[in-house]
Amino acid sequence: MLKKFMELSKTVRIVLLAIPFVNWIVELVLRWSLFIEKKDVGSLLVALIATFGFGIILGWVDAIFTFMEDKIVLTDVKIN
Repeated sequence: MLKKFMELSKTVRIVLLAIPFVNWIVELVLRWSLFIEKKDVGSLLVALIATFGFGIILGWVDAIFTFMEDKIVLTDVKIN
């Protein structure tokens, strides 16, 4: 799911990550799909933080990183 999200245009990704409730849903989908794909402790911790803690804030940080570096924080997927 993360790779499909990264294939969207940069503007669409930034808008999805900037809107408060929408970015939380996007973060949940991205983080849990990454955990299902990788099955490691780091991905699980970030998915739990996005779910129960700071999902909206993490979404805003991801919007900034997407704008600056075309990358999602704490992932290894990057579009060149």
